[in-house]
Amino acid sequence: MIASILSLMLDVAIVGLLVATIIYALRLNRQLSAVKESRAELEELVKGFAEATAQADSSVKGMRKTAQESGENLSSLIQRAQTLKEEMELIVQAADGLANRLEAASGKARAAVMNAGPAAQTAPSPVASRPTGAPAPAAPRPAAQPPQASSQATPTAAGAEPRSRAEKELLQALENLRQ
Repeated sequence: MIASILSLMLDVAIVGLLVATIIYALRLNRQLSAVKESRAELEELVKGFAEATAQADSSVKGMRKTAQESGENLSSLIQRAQTLKEEMELIVQAADGLANRLEAASGKARAAVMNAGPAAQTAPSPVASRPTGAPAPAAPRPAAQPPQASSQATPTAAGAEPRSRAEKELLQALENLRQ
């Protein structure tokens, strides 16, 4: 009888252990199912990340290309602006030399007219004696007389002619440049 009780106790212990093993196996099965589901989600997440990385890479390449093109365009514009600036400086220098020559010639002609009378009007102009292609000398500008406020200049000496409108405008422009 002891043997049958002992056998029964062992059977009950084995049944208890089997029930615990079944419960543990069910929990493990649920966790494995969750891992499998998570793995599918993780694969989708990795695919999405790979697509986002590829898109970001193509966007960066596009931005680099755009930046390079913009840089080349800007460099071209800067070079063109520098060339135009140099040309404008040459034009301003030439115009300044021409204005100086015109001012000097106008002053000499006016002085000759005031001193010599009608005979000075047939004398050759000092501007005409210089060749057309010759560069203007870089002489300092003589001080210009301020333009007259009235429309006609008052003669300062006998036989002096009033300034023409073009002379007045030229002198006014030169005076404005000096200020």
